Amino acid sequence: MKRLLLSFIFLICTVGVPVGVFGAEEESFETLSLEEVLQQVAERNPEISAARRQVDAAEERIPQARAFDDPQVGLMQWSIPSNFNLFDANETWYIVSQNVPFFGKRELRGRVAKLESAMACEDFHGVEKRIIAQAKQAYYDLFFAHKALDIHHEQVELARRFSQIAREKFAVGEVGQQDVIRAQVELLDLSNALITLEQERETAVARLNALLNRPPQSPLGAPQTPTVPFFELPLETLQKEAEEERPENRMQVLAIRRGAEAVKLAKRDLFPDFMTEIAYWDVHDGPNRWMATIRINLPWFNKKKYEARIRENEAERMRAQSAYQAAINETQFRVKDLFVRFQTNRRLVKLYEDGILPLAEQSLEAATVGYQTKKNDFLTLVEAQQNLREMELTYFRFLADVNKNLAELEEVVGRAF
Repeated sequence: MKRLLLSFIFLICTVGVPVGVFGAEEESFETLSLEEVLQQVAERNPEISAARRQVDAAEERIPQARAFDDPQVGLMQWSIPSNFNLFDANETWYIVSQNVPFFGKRELRGRVAKLESAMACEDFHGVEKRIIAQAKQAYYDLFFAHKALDIHHEQVELARRFSQIAREKFAVGEVGQQDVIRAQVELLDLSNALITLEQERETAVARLNALLNRPPQSPLGAPQTPTVPFFELPLETLQKEAEEERPENRMQVLAIRRGAEAVKLAKRDLFPDFMTEIAYWDVHDGPNRWMATIRINLPWFNKKKYEARIRENEAERMRAQSAYQAAINETQFRVKDLFVRFQTNRRLVKLYEDGILPLAEQSLEAATVGYQTKKNDFLTLVEAQQNLREMELTYFRFLADVNKNLAELEEVVGRAF
């Protein structure tokens, strides 16, 4: 039974496995540039568009806050007889009235609205930078997914080559059947890995399409291989720059100023507003007359309401101060964390480029020659192949990560490097 099973496995191995099972034939993709992606994201992303419209809406609130209330006009028939005939009234009054807020209220309302507009503008810049950073990270994830599939295809070709060598050596009795079986098992393992790699690529495509406001399944080209980024700014400079330029921090500074102006406005509400009225009397049986009226509201009768509004705005101003300090703390932490990760990943990329990858390639070449000359067994050859695959994947993962770290650092600092 055991001999029959081995013969069956040998038959499968010697016949081989179809090419399509492993996906060794690479798909052709057009090149997808990062500049093209960022341009389309800036133009089409719905979150950026929504934030831009929020700025437009906030700007339109400024003239509304500064405006007077609408004037009112009226017509009154005075002294209507008991028969309710409006045309028999003794007098007809033509009235114009206007509410006038206390001096300075309109200006303060306008300043509050202007600060809110500036906050909306900073919020827009923050959303724009966040989405741009996400687009860059999605682009580099897609790059790694494509590169992982490229490495997979290269490893399939290597595995086929090793399988052919094993079959040739088995045919002349130089190796045992286990080498042939191991070569085919390696091919089957690569086949299983292909499914996962394709799923990861589809996920990366869907994520980038979402940022581009496109259907998830829309085709995308193959990203270009990124370079290893480098800049010489020290950590302290980056932290100071981020503290001053990060849109979230600038928005909290504006929120503090808005709170201060809102407190002034709440205190000014303790002063009365005016209602002015002018009327022209058309007296039907005598000389016509004019009437002028001025009225004021009495906020002191509801003083607790206005004092509560003052305390509310003072609390909001203090909240903005605490939020600003929290934003500064978060900014300093994120800059340091991203700076350290960027420097670490950059060193690892250079380490793999200059040392680890060349050694892994040399190790595979030596194992291949050694197997052909009977100096090592097939297991050594397979381990060298697997080691090279892992080293290549790790290198390109670090290359993608260092660029993702830079994209996030640019978002936090508030500018591109």
